[in-house]
Amino acid sequence: MYPQLTQIHALTLIRRNRLLPVPGDVNVRPGQKVNPKDVVAEASIPSRHYLVDVGRVLGAHTSGEAEKLITRKTGEILEKQDIIAETSGVFPRVIRTPGPGKVVSIHKGRVLIEAESEKITLLAGMAGRINQVIADRGVMIETHGALVQGVWGNRRIGCGPLVVDETSLDGELQSSTLGVTARGTVILAGMCTSLEMMNLAASLEVGGLILGSMASALIPEVQVLPFPVILLSGFGRMGLDVDSRRVLTTNAGRDLSINAMRWNRLTGDRPEIYIPLPTEAEPYKVESAYAVGQKVRVHSGVYAGRVGRIDQILPGLTQLPSGLRALAVKVKFDQRSGEVFPLVNLDVVQVID
Repeated sequence: MYPQLTQIHALTLIRRNRLLPVPGDVNVRPGQKVNPKDVVAEASIPSRHYLVDVGRVLGAHTSGEAEKLITRKTGEILEKQDIIAETSGVFPRVIRTPGPGKVVSIHKGRVLIEAESEKITLLAGMAGRINQVIADRGVMIETHGALVQGVWGNRRIGCGPLVVDETSLDGELQSSTLGVTARGTVILAGMCTSLEMMNLAASLEVGGLILGSMASALIPEVQVLPFPVILLSGFGRMGLDVDSRRVLTTNAGRDLSINAMRWNRLTGDRPEIYIPLPTEAEPYKVESAYAVGQKVRVHSGVYAGRVGRIDQILPGLTQLPSGLRALAVKVKFDQRSGEVFPLVNLDVVQVID
């Protein structure tokens, strides 16, 4: 079983693909420098279609007859009230478009029209350099710097100088941290359980919030905030983990980028923090197996958010208190005796200082 990995690096080479969900237009070139909110690609996604059966509406007996009545071609752009098809004679009958659109196809006397489309824009999500353009789909961006991966984000992208205030670092986000100078900055805090603090941050137009944890009850409100919120440990009151805290506080005052995407365990995409640094580095290596001594974080249960080390890899399948049998390991926290956890409830934390 391959481990789930969380990367926390003080300095590494970071490369990330930014791809459109459908083919579109790429707006940048290789070697170009980009900022997190730069649009690197655009595309249109059809959102509504309608099908016109010309033969049925105009009374044609065959599909061939119907197609002879159609006055448009595939790919043609239509305006409101444009004629799609018409009969001949002294009193011709016509079919008009109800609104603007595009002819997608004409088949057997039926005209398919794309009436509306939604334009989507792809943001860079990080400051860096375009390493590669992926034709019609997007780009690969690279930068040298610190990387911290989180466990949850509200799907926003942002940037700004990192503000570290000791009054909020070890516990709740405090109003004293959110002063008039907070506008455009990224705030680091241990946790937030107050909607009032979230609303205060929004009113001050902060550049983003980096939290160790957050009350799960705040999820609906946080999802609609205009700035990124990223959680490094999870939901609850566990605060910041030691490794992420060390990397971030070391870079207080530096500009950073937050891509608070959702964690997709199938693709490996994670909510992430990027801090560009003026020093070059090698890319990090990905561990492909569990091993004794590895640092791991627990996802659920009473130990959720806790970080320990693998003390023993248990052979075969282990029967858990729930009655289920699963691949499992013993994890040691500080000097306590090992606790048994199924592998699916853990992620390996790769830390390079």
